[in-house]
Amino acid sequence: MNKRRLQLVLIFVAFALPALLAILMQTRWFHWEPETTRNRGELIQPVIALPALGDAAAIADGHRWTVLVRVPAQCDAGCTRRIQLLGRIREAQGKEMDRVQMLAWPASGSPVEAPYASWQPAEAIASALNLPEGAVVLIDPLGNAMMRYRIDADPTDVRKDVAHLLRWSKVGT
Repeated sequence: MNKRRLQLVLIFVAFALPALLAILMQTRWFHWEPETTRNRGELIQPVIALPALGDAAAIADGHRWTVLVRVPAQCDAGCTRRIQLLGRIREAQGKEMDRVQMLAWPASGSPVEAPYASWQPAEAIASALNLPEGAVVLIDPLGNAMMRYRIDADPTDVRKDVAHLLRWSKVGT
């Protein structure tokens, strides 16, 4: 085999081998799925369809993702700082900020500061969400609660998940 033919075969193998490996990994013998996910919150499976449970017009507008924060009745300095950092998630989205709304579910009718809008859910929605004070939930534009964060979750993790959802989701565009 001459040198030119060997180069041609090597070039063909270099381009064909990755395609063949990708096809092979999707067959029933070698089906591969990644073990980890990129989301930082806990996926709610199945999602909780809030419009089916009561008046969720403030949430299910069809255009905006909602970051719902359950504001505790007693909030120390660390809690206040965390709530302020969570409030900056919308602005951190840059040109996509119009696709995000910030809602606060205050405990016992406490006043809510900007950028949050106050929201009191119907009893059926409150019991379905079962959200402890200080926790956060992401709700899609159709009104489905789809991701939950612990009380001690880092606001940066919530921001990164919202950015990822906005980048890949065509719902609410």
